[in-house]
Amino acid sequence: MIHFAWNRIKNRKFASITIILAFLAVFLLIPIGLDNTKETKLAVQSSIADHGRGSYDLLVRPKNSRTAVEKKAGIVEENYIGDGQGGISIEEWQNLKANPAIEVAAPVASIGYFTGKQLSVELPQLEQSTRFTWEFYTTDGYKDYMLSPPRSFIYFKESQPGNVQYLKNLTLGESASGATMEIMLPTAYHLLAAIDIESEEKLTNINFSQLKNDIDPLELQAIQGTFGNVPIIKVIQREDIQVPLTLKLKAEVLELDIEEYRQKLGLSQQDWLMASEESAKQQVIAELNQKEAVTAIEREIDLSSFQRPFDGTPVKINDQLKAEKADNFVASRGETPVFFTAQKLDYDLSDEVFKINIVEEGSPPSYKKIEHKGRSLYESQEIPYLLEQVGTFLPTKTESNQLSSSPLGIYSTASIQTIQGHILKPTTIPGSFIPQPAGALISLESAEMIKGPKPIDAIRIRVAGIQAYNDEAQAKIEKVAIDLLQLGYEVDIVAGSSFVNQTLDVEGIGQVVAPWTTLGVAQELEENWNHLTFMTTVLFIAFAFVWFVARLLFEKNLLKNEDELLRIVGWQRKQIIQRNYIEQYTLLFVAYILSLLLMPFLSLKTSAYWLATIIFVIFIGMLSFVFAINKQEKKRLIAYKRAYSFLYYWKILMPTMIVLYMSSILLIIQTASIGTTIINAQQSSLGQFTVDATLWFQLAILLSTFILSILGLSECLHALFQTRRTELEMYHTIGWTRAKIVMHLCKEVFLWTGITIIAGAITGFIVLTIMKFPGVWIVGSILTALFLLSIVVGGLTIFKTFLSPQGMISKGK
Repeated sequence: MIHFAWNRIKNRKFASITIILAFLAVFLLIPIGLDNTKETKLAVQSSIADHGRGSYDLLVRPKNSRTAVEKKAGIVEENYIGDGQGGISIEEWQNLKANPAIEVAAPVASIGYFTGKQLSVELPQLEQSTRFTWEFYTTDGYKDYMLSPPRSFIYFKESQPGNVQYLKNLTLGESASGATMEIMLPTAYHLLAAIDIESEEKLTNINFSQLKNDIDPLELQAIQGTFGNVPIIKVIQREDIQVPLTLKLKAEVLELDIEEYRQKLGLSQQDWLMASEESAKQQVIAELNQKEAVTAIEREIDLSSFQRPFDGTPVKINDQLKAEKADNFVASRGETPVFFTAQKLDYDLSDEVFKINIVEEGSPPSYKKIEHKGRSLYESQEIPYLLEQVGTFLPTKTESNQLSSSPLGIYSTASIQTIQGHILKPTTIPGSFIPQPAGALISLESAEMIKGPKPIDAIRIRVAGIQAYNDEAQAKIEKVAIDLLQLGYEVDIVAGSSFVNQTLDVEGIGQVVAPWTTLGVAQELEENWNHLTFMTTVLFIAFAFVWFVARLLFEKNLLKNEDELLRIVGWQRKQIIQRNYIEQYTLLFVAYILSLLLMPFLSLKTSAYWLATIIFVIFIGMLSFVFAINKQEKKRLIAYKRAYSFLYYWKILMPTMIVLYMSSILLIIQTASIGTTIINAQQSSLGQFTVDATLWFQLAILLSTFILSILGLSECLHALFQTRRTELEMYHTIGWTRAKIVMHLCKEVFLWTGITIIAGAITGFIVLTIMKFPGVWIVGSILTALFLLSIVVGGLTIFKTFLSPQGMISKGK
C-alpha cells in the first residue's frame, strides 16, 4: 500500500512538489502571520505607551474658544495661544491647581504684539562728503518687504570730533546729535505672553528665574526721573529669536562746499547745520538729493543677527560699510506703550488644503484683523506702564525630535516652508499668517494690568499619577477632563496627540506646509491598528482553511479515475481510501517536518511549533473527513450545449475558482485596509513611527495570501492540462496549429478565471462600501487586485503551455 502511494508521488514530481510547497507555506505562514499580528499589536501599544504622552495631558480653555478648524479637522496650529482673548481668571487657575488629581496646571496668556526700545544705527564719517540713502527691509523667507520709503542723510567732510556736520529729516522717533550720525531702527513687534514661573518651569523644564530679577538701579532712576512713579512691567526676552531685518544702504560721494550751504541755511561758520530753520533745511535737503554723485557704493547689510525681540543690539556701520556692535547709541521708549492685538486666522476650510486670504494689503500684507491699542509717548503724556527688560530665557530644543506633540502654545519655532522648500518666518509686524512664538514673557500679575481681570487664555494640565500612556492612564485623564467640562471649560485631551503636516494655500505665496498637532491620535491609531490586526488575522486564517478544503476536493476529483481502475482490478473501497490517505498523509507529513526544520532559521518562537502541530492535526482530520465522503454520481448521457469545456471539467476548476474568488476578496480588503490605515497613520509623526515599526508584518501576510493563490492556480492548471493532454493531441491531429491550440486554452482559462476574479471584486466592493472605506481606496484596491491576479493567471498560463518542461503541447507540432 505504501509502495503504491510512494510510486504515485514520485511519478507526479511536479504536482507533489507543488503540494508540499503549498502545505509548507501554510505551516509556516499561519504561525508567522499570527505571531506577527501579535507583534504588530504589541509594537503599536509599545509605541503609544512610550511616545504617546507629551509634556501635558489636557488643554483647558474658556468655553466656546475652540476654533472652526479644530471643530472640523481636529487639529490645532502651533503657538495656538497667540491672539487669544483671555477668559480665565487667576483665582480660577489657583482653584484648578489645588486639585489633587492635577500634578501641574500651567496657565498662559497672550497679551499682544509689543515693541521694545528703538535703537540707533550709527553711520560712518567718511573722508569725503557723502549722501547716504537707506531703506529697511524685512522678509518672510519668500519675499522681501520694504518697511519705509527711502530716506537720505547728507554728511559734510568738514566735520570735527564732537561737531559732526550733516543734514537729515527728523521724522517721528528720529534724533540728532553733534557727536555721532545715527538713524533709528524701525519698530519691530513681537508676541508678548504671560506665565506663572513655577508651574511653567515644571511643565517645560525651561529656566524663567530671570523674570524675578530686579530692574537695574540706574535704569530705574532714569525712568523715574523722566516719567515719574510709573508702573514698570518686567520682561524677559527670548534669546534664540532673531528679527529678520536688512539695511539697504547707498553711499554716494558728493562734491560739496559747506560754506555755500551755510549761506543758504542762514548759518554762521560756527553753527551746527541741523540747528537751521526747518523750512530752509528741507529746501536744501531736497536740492542735495538731486545733486549728481561722483561715485556710489551700494550694500545690503543683514542686521538680523543683532536684533532680538524687544531690546536688540545697537549697530555701527564701519568705513567698509559692514555692521558691528556700537558702543555709543541712542535708545527711545517712545513706542513701547503701543501694542496690537490680532484675531485668529480665518481659514477657508472648503478643501483639504486650508486657504488663507490677505485681510489688508501692505508691506508686508496682513492675514489677520489687527487692532491698534495704546498711545506712543510722542502723542500722549498719560503713561499707563512701561516695559523694562530684566533678563532672558531659552527654550529647550526638543520639539522637533518628539513623536508626541503637546503644543505649549508660545514656544514653537518649527519650520514652515513652501512646497518649493523656502523656509518661512514671521515678519517684524503683526498680522503674519505664521503663528509667532512669544518673543518675551511677563508675569500673570502684570498681565492683569494690561489685559484685565481674566487674562488667561489656556491652562496646560498634567494629570497626576501617570507613568506610561496606557489604558489606565487614559481613564485617569478622561476622568479629570469630564470634571473640568462640568465646570464649564473647553477641554481637549492633548495626551496621545502627534505632529501632522498641514498644507495651507496662502494668498500671495502659494502652498506651504506647516506643522500642526492632531488631537487624540494615539487612541485612534491604536483602534485602527487593532481593527486591521483582527481583520487580517481572521481573513488569512479563513483563506488558508478554504484553500486547504478546496485543495482536497481538487485532489479527490483527480483520483477518481485511478480509484475506478483499482476497483475494477479487485481493490476494496477500504484499500483504495487507505492508499489515498497514505499519499496525502505523506505529503502533509513531509511539509510539516520541513516546516519544523525551517523554523529555527526563521527565529520563530516555541508557540510557532505548537501552532504548526495544531494545524497539522486539524488538516489530518479534515483530510480524513473529505476523503471518506462517498457520493455516487450519475453518468451524463446528453452533451452540454453551452460552456461544455467548463461544465465538463468543473470538478477540477471549481476548487481553484473558490480559492481565486477568496483570494480576490482577501487581496482587495487587505490592500484597502492596510492602505487606509497607513495613510491615516502617516498624517502624524507618531503614526509614521508606528507604521515604520509594523508595516512589514502586514505586508508579509498580504504576500502569504498571494503565494497561496499562485500555488493553488499553478496546481490547477497543471492538472487541467494533464487531464486534457489527449484532447489537445486530438486538436493537433485534426489540423489545429500549436498557436491556435494555445489561443483556445488561453481563452478558456481567462474566461473562467476572469469571471471568478470579477465576482470577487464585486464582493470586495460591496464589503468595503458597507464598511465605509474611502472611494479612492476601494477603487485602488480593486484595480490592484485585478492587475496582480491577471498577471498571475496570464503568466502561469503561458508558462504551462510554452515554458514548462512538461508543457502540454509538444514543441514543433
